[in-house]
Amino acid sequence: MKKLALPFLSAALLLAACGGDPRPTADTTPPTVALQATQSGTTVNLTATATDNVGVTKVEFYRGNTLLSADTTVPYTASLPVTSADNGAVNFTARAYDAAGNQGQAGAQVTVNIPRAGTLYQGVWGWAVADASTGDIIETGAMVLVDEGDHEGRKVAVGAYTNTAQSQTGASLLGPITAAGELETIFSYDLNTEDPRAYLVAIDDDGQLEATEDGPAFFGAGALFDRATQQPNRAVDVLLLQLDDEVPAGQDAQATAKRNARALAASTLRHQFRTASGLQAQTLKTGALQQAARDILRR
Repeated sequence: MKKLALPFLSAALLLAACGGDPRPTADTTPPTVALQATQSGTTVNLTATATDNVGVTKVEFYRGNTLLSADTTVPYTASLPVTSADNGAVNFTARAYDAAGNQGQAGAQVTVNIPRAGTLYQGVWGWAVADASTGDIIETGAMVLVDEGDHEGRKVAVGAYTNTAQSQTGASLLGPITAAGELETIFSYDLNTEDPRAYLVAIDDDGQLEATEDGPAFFGAGALFDRATQQPNRAVDVLLLQLDDEVPAGQDAQATAKRNARALAASTLRHQFRTASGLQAQTLKTGALQQAARDILRR
């Protein structure tokens, strides 16, 4: 009996050395995630559903690559305020983690749509320029006003114009640029806001928009300017015609609105030149307009 005890003892020692329990399996399974994004007024609400074979420790919410917040308890939610500046498709991501550091993620997109606050003279405009002596149309184009600036306490509409040939694009201003009670416009040669070079300057003949069958209109005397010398080189009559007080959202709709605005402005200016008794000579405060344009566009 004593001889048999030795093998049993050796087996017991071997089991003790190897351990009686198997090594636990590592957790490599990532959480499963679903994300829902909805807009309610001026807030986007995010709700994530996350599950894991062991347990979810937290869910992080991102807008693009920017971390918004993290939530460690069910329901996993986040919210953020939005404004009209966020309008359009916005992408969000939810990343769920477990205790082992495994990560699962899901994305969602929401189309933010918040009405923009109206700005001065906002919308799509057509413009046309005619020789002051002959009435011959020199140039036409479209202008979109979507912003406004402040100059010495006066609100001025700010936007951009293009000519019909799409060969020139620049900044445009409309409003009481140099003094209260005036209605003036200035177009720059390009979009350089540090040193805007005047292309066109004009002042409305009665200081206010006129009601026409096609929409509100600016009609006044002005001048075209030499780009290099910044001196007036041609006296002109100028018409700006507002086709729409909202800017269409889609590119195709914008292109159509601009095309229609250009055509209407040209025909309206021809009609004005034939029927009007002639514009009164206006004093173009060129220097003041150029300086005001610099001040407004640099902000």
